[in-house]
Order: sequence, then structure tokens, then C-alpha cells
Amino acid sequence: MDNNKIIKVFEQYMKKFNLNKNSIKARYFHALKVMELSEDIASVLGIFSEEEVTVCGLIGLFHDLASFKETSYELDNDDETKIRETVDIIFEEGLIRKITSDTKYDNTIKIAIYCYNKTTLPDKLDPKIKHFCQVLKDAHKLDNFRLVLNYPYIDLHIDNYPTELVYNTFKEFKTVNNKVSENNADEIIVVLSESFSLNYRYSYQVLIENDYISKIIHSLLIKDKNITRFFKQIEHVLNGYLKRKIGV
Repeated sequence: MDNNKIIKVFEQYMKKFNLNKNSIKARYFHALKVMELSEDIASVLGIFSEEEVTVCGLIGLFHDLASFKETSYELDNDDETKIRETVDIIFEEGLIRKITSDTKYDNTIKIAIYCYNKTTLPDKLDPKIKHFCQVLKDAHKLDNFRLVLNYPYIDLHIDNYPTELVYNTFKEFKTVNNKVSENNADEIIVVLSESFSLNYRYSYQVLIENDYISKIIHSLLIKDKNITRFFKQIEHVLNGYLKRKIGV
């Protein structure tokens, strides 16, 4: 596969949309960033061939194509219809065949896209395909931290504590499902909890190097001093967790 051809096909597809709209612009740069992160993670792992690294990048770039028609940007789209539409755009509308006539990665691409927002992966999944899936999952989650800062689709005004269900899940170092969110504090905790579900040491290094945890918490608009202290404690705990994950 040719990286230049992949980018060219993507840019041609993007001509359908108005990049002056913030929702489109956010998704456009998200796609490019997830491609970059996917290639970086895949390269560092040392288990992929050069061609497979390129495939990881393609999956990252194309993983959310059906969502460009959305009018707002949200953290994770759990709409299975959108995921099926994305796969249809890639295969039924023939985007992939504009890049390569070789079909050997078709199934891998489909599985990775179908699984990128799933909590768990299918049983008995081929080990290499599992890594393709996990690379995309990590890249997507890592860029969501950037999006919270650059395209704040979450209201950063915090007037209360997170709800008990959300906070108790977080305290167990588990990813919080955004469907249980009830207030702005919950939504921030949902984002921060994505730190617990990264798959690779390199992904944790990226999170640390970009200082996303502290940047997000420092961007919160909080008037109550006790709530401010609460989120400062969250910052301390999470940064300590990340350091432990990379062995510091």
C-alpha cells in the first residue's frame, strides 16, 4: 500500500464536506491524528511489517468516515449504524479499491473498525488482528484527550461532584461508560478514565509526554474550592498511575 495514495483518496472523499465547520474540522484533524498515532504505536511495537504499519495508518484515517455528516463532535459514537456505514463507504463504495486491488487486509480493516469502540474484543481473535484492533483503540482514545482541549465539546464548567456510580467505577481504575454520565463532572471523569484502558506502554508514554491529564484538569472552570481540591487529587492519582504503567 502507498501512504500517499491513502491520503489522496481520503482528501478526495473530504471534498464532500465543509472544513470551515468546526464539527467537520474536528473530525478531519482527528482522522489525521489517529492515523499518525496508529503508525507510531504500530512501529514501536516491533511486530508489524512496514506494509502492516501502513495498514494501521489507513485504519486510523478511515475509522470514522460515516461521522463526518454529524453536526457536532462527541467523544465516542456508540451508534452501530455509523460503524456499518463507515465499513460500507470503505468497501461498498470502493474507497479501498482506489488504493489497492489486494484484498488480503480487507477482513482485518473491517474487524478493527467494528471493534474500535467495543469494551472487549471477540474471543479467539487472531493475535495479529487483535493488535490491529488495539492499535486503533489506543490511537482513537489518545486523540480524544487532545479533542477535549482543542475542540471542547464537553462543558468545562464544573459546579458539582461526579455521581456516586461514576466515581466508584473510576476509583476501581475502570473505564466509565459515558451512558451513565449525569453531569459535567461525570463527563470529565469519563474522559479521564480512558487512561485505564490503553493497551500499550508507548500509549501511556504519549499521554504523559503531552501532559493531557493535568491540562484537562487545569482547563476546568470551577468556583467551589472543595471541588477544585477534589479534581487536584484526581490529577495526582492519575499521573501517579500513568508513571507506574511505564515503570517509573
